[in-house]
Amino acid sequence: MKLVKLDSLLETVYWTYRSWRKGYTLTNDLRDWAQIIEFKPREVALQKIAESWARWQFLSPFFASHGLHIYDLGGPGGPGMPPKHPVSQHTRTEAWPWARRGHEDEEDLCFDFVHAVRVWPARDDNGHEVMIRVVSGPEMTDELRAFHRLNTPEARSDPRNNTLPVLKYLRFDGMVFIVMPRWGSGPFSPFARFSTISELFDLVETFYEGLEFLHEKCIAHRDIFRTNLVMNILGYVDTPRFNMRKLGEVKYAFIDFETCLMFPEDSDLDAVSVEREMRTQVERLGLKPGMCNPFKDDVLCLALEAQVMLRVAEHSLPEVGQFFDWIWACDYEDTPSATAVLQRLRQLRGSLSEDQLKQSPAGQFWTKGRIEPYH
Repeated sequence: MKLVKLDSLLETVYWTYRSWRKGYTLTNDLRDWAQIIEFKPREVALQKIAESWARWQFLSPFFASHGLHIYDLGGPGGPGMPPKHPVSQHTRTEAWPWARRGHEDEEDLCFDFVHAVRVWPARDDNGHEVMIRVVSGPEMTDELRAFHRLNTPEARSDPRNNTLPVLKYLRFDGMVFIVMPRWGSGPFSPFARFSTISELFDLVETFYEGLEFLHEKCIAHRDIFRTNLVMNILGYVDTPRFNMRKLGEVKYAFIDFETCLMFPEDSDLDAVSVEREMRTQVERLGLKPGMCNPFKDDVLCLALEAQVMLRVAEHSLPEVGQFFDWIWACDYEDTPSATAVLQRLRQLRGSLSEDQLKQSPAGQFWTKGRIEPYH
């Protein structure tokens, strides 16, 4: 019988017995919690999803004891379905750190990313939507170290800390789970419509401000991609939402620090050199495997995402295109820092008139020199 260690003797006895009675041993090796990236053959992918769900389902009483009610798996391939009770209590004016209501009914909250494996949605006793994420096994990870560094009172008081707060740390048999508010992955999609060019600038400025903060804390994200950038709204992303980008109401944040790297806070970031993490955005940039500076990669990955939205303004403001052309014209070794990009972005914004910033965007996104109009 495998001993399942928890914080108290009573919990240790209960979970050791539960594991033995069910004939189920929960792995605490993070390699077994890897994201599913191959979906063919379908039977193999469905089997991996079933194995992932078995882990979360086994742990459901543990999370319930902490006031967290996990979503059910709605079918062999998902999605995750909200629990019947308690009922979601989100409103359209929800205060930090919770997401604003952008959904019409419970079905709009379904979780499609069941292949992510390390994360699972839940609802707390008060009806708030949260995400539970396994961030460490018995050997401490840089991801857990990053969350510790980002959630000190000092770090949380910095307005540039555009990451979600950790609400709870939960420990189970050598694993560490964190609980965070659930936000929607829609900042760089047109489902939450932009009313003005100023709102486009708000989006990009907020994320570069957040990246500046991460880099000041000597944290390289290494997986900046649209699904790892969120905003404080929950809703079905295929349904357009209006008036959800107002300054002071909308919030944006980085998530998913699985591949991040932590360095001592007195590090010289320009001198950092590590093996490149070959993620989706890096490949889209055409960067090759090998040694790199992960802080430069972060700046470029965010620029690739940012231009999709902000270059919509290039239709009437050619200066916006010139801003991104400046970034892409740099040799890799001369890639500007997040701070330098942020300063130049603010200079550009400051050079525009109020009337220019109040203009409505010419379309929903920019791609390969073309602005895609709203349908």
